[in-house]
Amino acid sequence: MNYYVTPAVLFGFVFASLFSNVSAGGIIFADLPLVPNYAKAHGILMGLAFVVVLPGGAILMRLLSSKGKTAVWVHVGIQLVGWVLMISGLSMGAKVGKILDRLENNAHTILGTVVVALLLFQPLFGFLHHRRFMAIQKRGKLTLFHVWYGRILILLGMLNGGFGLKLAANSTGGSIAYGVVAGVIGATYVAVMVHFEVTGGSQTSSRTPDVVMEETSKSQSS
Repeated sequence: MNYYVTPAVLFGFVFASLFSNVSAGGIIFADLPLVPNYAKAHGILMGLAFVVVLPGGAILMRLLSSKGKTAVWVHVGIQLVGWVLMISGLSMGAKVGKILDRLENNAHTILGTVVVALLLFQPLFGFLHHRRFMAIQKRGKLTLFHVWYGRILILLGMLNGGFGLKLAANSTGGSIAYGVVAGVIGATYVAVMVHFEVTGGSQTSSRTPDVVMEETSKSQSS
């Protein structure tokens, strides 16, 4: 007998594991000494995910566009690494929120949970987009949805990092450092995306992986 686990069941299991027993309420004083390490791990993991890995994977998809299928697999691999970092960071953040009773009463945890929950579906949207393209040999609405869905959520994740530093009463220097790094990378990310959307980039780079794969498929069938 074959068993199939639906995405809804998988995501439900992930969130049930992360947020089990979070509704008890009240600060858990016995676990307060654990907060600094959990908070540090949360910040590092989420910072790597939203400021480095996820935007980096999206940018590389464009820069390596002439490589066709190679670019697609590089993109998938990097984004899945960011996905794992994101879920691990959420787990650490949930522990901090549970101990300090901050899971449902501030913008950072609410926005962060929503962003992560929505990004859990992004690999599925990417798979559906790719399968649809391979079936009809052209880009369509699924491609646009997958791309812009990811871009918006990545930028919201960067923004939410600032909310997290404010909630944690981080040092002024630390907040400024994050703001500068996230601002520069975020601006670069937006600039690259706008450049390719508006101008198509260079003649070579404007040939997206989907286009290259389409041309390869046509040449093999002719």
